[in-house]
Amino acid sequence: MAFQIKADEPVAKGVRRLARGQIDKALDGLSHSQTAPEEAVHDARKRLKRVRAVIRLARSGLGRKLADREDTQFRDAGRPLSEVRDAGVLVQALDQLVERYGDQGKPDSIGLAREQLLGRKQDCQRVLNEGEVLAKVAQSIKEARYDVKDWEVAGDDWDAVAGGLKWIYGRGYRAFREASGSATDENLHEWRKRVKDLWYVMDILKPIRPGFTESRGGAAHKLADDLGDDHDLAVLRQVFTDPEDGLGVHDAGSVIVPLIDRRRAELQRDAFDVGRDVYSERPKVFVARLGVYWRAWRSEIEAARFDPQG
Repeated sequence: MAFQIKADEPVAKGVRRLARGQIDKALDGLSHSQTAPEEAVHDARKRLKRVRAVIRLARSGLGRKLADREDTQFRDAGRPLSEVRDAGVLVQALDQLVERYGDQGKPDSIGLAREQLLGRKQDCQRVLNEGEVLAKVAQSIKEARYDVKDWEVAGDDWDAVAGGLKWIYGRGYRAFREASGSATDENLHEWRKRVKDLWYVMDILKPIRPGFTESRGGAAHKLADDLGDDHDLAVLRQVFTDPEDGLGVHDAGSVIVPLIDRRRAELQRDAFDVGRDVYSERPKVFVARLGVYWRAWRSEIEAARFDPQG
């Protein structure tokens, strides 16, 4: 079933359905993790982030206290998966750099560095398997899922989600401005997290005005990808420049670090170009626009229901 709100169900029911759907898909993936553990980790993390986006969208209806508690619960459930994911993307980030710019005449040094990064990834996967981490994560998710049936969402219609949408978009809008003024690793990473919330929420709200939500959601998706690649490269740079890290004194660093800086400059330029479109409206204006689309959508559905020609 699509990760979208439906016209013929109360908002509260839709919120619970969307959350349970993503939770169940995460659990299904983890239950088959023996065949493709890396894919299971990636998929489970994505599903849990979508659950958290649902919670944040329904924040005003759920109430801030409950929403924050549930958000934290799902965040903590998926946290053990992050280390494995991070170790894997460093290998991927290095490979993409070499594919884009070449080995700069240092194939042996870069190859050795890659082997060390791959070894760290394999160590993380070994810990994941031997420690039954995925099983423990699955159990935590099951426990968190149990509470979903008791979620009560005050209001039923636009009022139930308008406050959450304003909170999500507003945080992204402010993060964009912060990163525009100071493009530190921390500011860019915070912006990336807020952009992903907007991307997921545009998926949820897609039916209310597909032309707008698909366009804005697609832009947010691209922006999240660019900022995600930038973040991975920031972590890779830290690995190659930290003297306390085994790779921090590696000969490949003299080649890799300049390539990282070059690629990050490109990614950030593209990100800010897209970001100006994604956050072109102030939060109040953006939410008001979506509210008009929502009410028109609901009215059309209601009219069709009573249309004798329908």
